Amino acid sequence: MYAGQPCVRDNLRGAHTATWRSIAAGGECFDGAARVEMVRVARAALSCALCAARRSALSPNNVDGQHDSDSFLDPAVVDVIHRLRTDPGRLTRRWFDAVMDGGVSPQAYVEIVAVVTSSVIVDTLHRSLGLALPDLPEPRAGAPRGEHNRDAVDGGAWLPILDAPPATADAGPPQVWNITRALGLVPSALALFFGTFRPHYALQNVPLAISQTQAEFVAARVSAINECFY
Repeated sequence: MYAGQPCVRDNLRGAHTATWRSIAAGGECFDGAARVEMVRVARAALSCALCAARRSALSPNNVDGQHDSDSFLDPAVVDVIHRLRTDPGRLTRRWFDAVMDGGVSPQAYVEIVAVVTSSVIVDTLHRSLGLALPDLPEPRAGAPRGEHNRDAVDGGAWLPILDAPPATADAGPPQVWNITRALGLVPSALALFFGTFRPHYALQNVPLAISQTQAEFVAARVSAINECFY
């Protein structure tokens, strides 16, 4: 990836290449072909008429219809991908419960989130540099592994999360970040997302020509503009 782009750091190149390989290799609930298809569906969601109508509506729940999709993935999975890609700031517990009732397991949901968000990171950097999106990887053979964190706990979230000691300080960051706990039900999904994300952002010693304070401001502003659910 990023051939002829000297402005892209080596750790970013390596991380994004590893992301594509990981997606193609398959996961716990989906094989490589399904995970690569998730990336294709996420890209197609940006031109989906139903998603555009929902995005402009006061509530996405007021707009019924079918997604513009020719995917072999289950329609419930396609809807999750489209929602995550086009309107993540308005996901609700009611919608999530309907997804679970539609046959998507909590483990599958976490894996979908990790694959889609990781692909968005890769695609967004390409777009920001004016580059064509990278070709989808070739899926690798193999059945889903079916592993997950059996020690995940009910912490008041929508699904079981990574167990972690409670915060003991009155102020300051928690010992384990909530975004880490949120993906903790499926360790391989957690590894996929943070392997993609980590080279872009650091809490200290940011390898950029801007200060830590400036980096935090940019991160917070971009998150607000994108209506980041987290």
